[in-house]
Amino acid sequence: MKVCLYMEHGRRHAWSGGIRRAYENQMKALRAAGVDFTTDPRERFDLLDVHTFGPRSVYLVEKYTGRRPVVIHGHTTAEDFANSFVMSDSIAPYLGRFLRYFYGKADMLIAPSPYTQDVLRRYEVDRPIEVVSNGVDVRRFQPSARKRPQARGRYGLTGTVVFAVGLVLLRKGVDMFCEVASLLPALSFVWFGRVHRAVKAETLRVVESAPANVRFAGYVEDVTDAYAAGDIFFFPSLVENEGIAILEAAAAGKPLVLREAECFAGRYVHEENCLKGATAEEFADHLQRLFADEALRTRLGETAKVFAERHSLDKVGSRLREIYTRLM
Repeated sequence: MKVCLYMEHGRRHAWSGGIRRAYENQMKALRAAGVDFTTDPRERFDLLDVHTFGPRSVYLVEKYTGRRPVVIHGHTTAEDFANSFVMSDSIAPYLGRFLRYFYGKADMLIAPSPYTQDVLRRYEVDRPIEVVSNGVDVRRFQPSARKRPQARGRYGLTGTVVFAVGLVLLRKGVDMFCEVASLLPALSFVWFGRVHRAVKAETLRVVESAPANVRFAGYVEDVTDAYAAGDIFFFPSLVENEGIAILEAAAAGKPLVLREAECFAGRYVHEENCLKGATAEEFADHLQRLFADEALRTRLGETAKVFAERHSLDKVGSRLREIYTRLM
């Protein structure tokens, strides 16, 4: 069995950090599981596994439907596209209709979380849907005492650092990140990730008016630097189909502070493997509590790490191999 693992434009195209990371993670997972694969659809293959939509992806799915088993990953939904880029709110309803058609071509849909599985079912796509995490490379993101001083020195960081990782988007809660920082002027807040040139104007206004204790570090060449440099992972995102950055922070043993949102329900449990809030005041209270209580930081970091290990690439590769074998 040979799989064609296809992503529109390959790794040259920055769909988003998350989709690109999911694609790279899957290649590692398939290698770990001993699954033969190619990324070139011109080669011979037995099963097509598509990561994104686009003209070439649609062409390949149409071409091989009925001729080869076709798997499509549900990385993109109208819900997580909205409130992100210029005109995204206007485009999102039409995107939802297109995705209903595109996902309906699959022999099997793969959702990265139970939440996304539920969203895809709301689209009334009459295809089987399996939940398989995008996974996290737990070895790459494990805590590193050696890397920490180097990373903090690179960014000039001292003291306790509250941080986030990802594209700077309203949907990911950058406005809440800044609002909470304004309530805690004694703490340092750093957002690692680029400000895309096509973001909504409101996002740029949030960045330009951010309080003095907030830094936007921009694109990070080696993202492990961000997790080594930061102390408390504060990610008030409104919608995540899975949230690979959260898994990476968890693998690095960082305590997690997340939004009380539908997309995190069931997986992230308040006081168990994270703290959750809904308002700026609640988030500020959680961060102050973590800042003052080292034992709490350690406990939540350890339970987060256990959660991440359940999503290791070894486990992801085994699940994908089982699904491929069943489809063949």
